[in-house]
Amino acid sequence: MTPENGNTTPGKLRVLNVNFAGCEGCNVSVLRAYPKISDVVDLDIAYLGERRHESYDVAIITGGVCMNDPKSVEELKEIRKISDIVVAFGSCATFGGILRFCRGGQEPRPDQRNFQPANSVIRVDYSIPGCPPTPQMLVSFFKFLREGNERRLKLFKVVAGVKKLSGFDLIDDVVLTGLCIGCGACELSCPTGAIRLIEKRPDLIQEKCIRCGTCYVRCPRASSIICMKGGD
Repeated sequence: MTPENGNTTPGKLRVLNVNFAGCEGCNVSVLRAYPKISDVVDLDIAYLGERRHESYDVAIITGGVCMNDPKSVEELKEIRKISDIVVAFGSCATFGGILRFCRGGQEPRPDQRNFQPANSVIRVDYSIPGCPPTPQMLVSFFKFLREGNERRLKLFKVVAGVKKLSGFDLIDDVVLTGLCIGCGACELSCPTGAIRLIEKRPDLIQEKCIRCGTCYVRCPRASSIICMKGGD
């Protein structure tokens, strides 16, 4: 956390973490990563509308944004204005994830039925998918960011422009086109066990897919497709 007087330690990045909607798993990953990045980061974990500073070097967004909640939408826009870099952390913030299955009608907020990824509302600079991403991914991100290593950040940067990925897209883009090499990265990365390898080819159990996009980003073929479409 930042010091009680609100000042940031010289030489450290001023980082804001705001959760909009989700299971808190991504926030736990941020907290677990913090001891390893505390030498370069002053972390401000804030609730909506409650921030220590007027501006930040980096804002980490976790959870999807409820489009039925004007306060959340305006808060996300405000975070974009006061932050030099915005990072969508976790699949809900990156692609919408399991929140895309919300249908409303539940108490106490039956109107909350439309959740979208952060890049549907604002420009996002980097996206780190995962359900949740491992703490090490955030540690590596800040390492590469401090080094200015754009080559290692390229995938995160290109993914920030993608609004939707899932196991369905992996099957369409990689398996059915004959690009799959049978490495098993998709099966190992799936948090719900929705993908299994049959004769060295992924098979999708559709009802288990939560549209987190982890399999697509972890697939060496699919990630190459993303980078070719979004970068040099």
